[in-house]
Amino acid sequence: MTRRKMQLFNLSFLDLMTGALGAIIFLFIITPKGGESAAQVRQAAIYLDTVQMKLYGDLPDSLLDKEAGDTLFAVLLGHKLLPKEKEKFPRVLTAQKPKETPKKKEPVEKKKEEKKVEKEPKEEPKPREEPKPETPRPDPKPPVYRGDAPSVPCAVSIEISWADKNDNIDLYVCRGNACVYGGDKRDRMIGEWDSGKSRNRLFGNDLRTNQEAVRQFDKIIPGEYKIYALFKESASNEESLFINGLIYTKNEQGDERGESFSKRLNISKERTLIGTLIIEENGNYSFSRK
Repeated sequence: MTRRKMQLFNLSFLDLMTGALGAIIFLFIITPKGGESAAQVRQAAIYLDTVQMKLYGDLPDSLLDKEAGDTLFAVLLGHKLLPKEKEKFPRVLTAQKPKETPKKKEPVEKKKEEKKVEKEPKEEPKPREEPKPETPRPDPKPPVYRGDAPSVPCAVSIEISWADKNDNIDLYVCRGNACVYGGDKRDRMIGEWDSGKSRNRLFGNDLRTNQEAVRQFDKIIPGEYKIYALFKESASNEESLFINGLIYTKNEQGDERGESFSKRLNISKERTLIGTLIIEENGNYSFSRK
């Protein structure tokens, strides 16, 4: 037998080379281009809003120039099924009624015995309790005085004033049968008449002003007081006029309380009741106007 000569480029060698070339071309096709590895290339992302049930996409800039028909390389990393919509009207499962077992007939004798048993007396309804009358609440404290204090420092001041000093008006503060006014200017259980009229010592005439007051200077004398005013005469022939008044108290702690009032007076020979004043030792008071 003659030996064959060895040939370098035989059929087996050509098959190996073409297979290797095909593998290189396949890897070149599937490898992403752009100078970055497959793990770092940004891909299109889709997000699901489970509250509003909407899809949102994130498209990288590298895909903005793509058109319909272009080939994209996509890798599916993970996926989940979308939740199904809940039924608006859920089905209500009605339970089937159990079959009633036929009742056994009781003997007639037992029924007669049950009828003979006396019925228990029913409880009589209890009578409704009438609501208890509410206990009367104490009167609220009189308002804190925010105005100007009397011109003379004092513990209690009952004042009236009017527009024209030529009109003649007298103030009376009474307690029981005793009163303090221009004719009787002092009583230890009421107070002192103050600054209503002053007498000229030289000529003996009255220097009238347009105010009168009864005040307590040393301490508050608690009790009930009646306040009157008398409109005696008018220089301008007025038949009636308005007066303004002030109730003022100041206790030992310096708490000031008071209020102002007004009253229309008609000219008369009799006194007009303005109101009733009840003063407590701590300076609180109640004033009921007439």
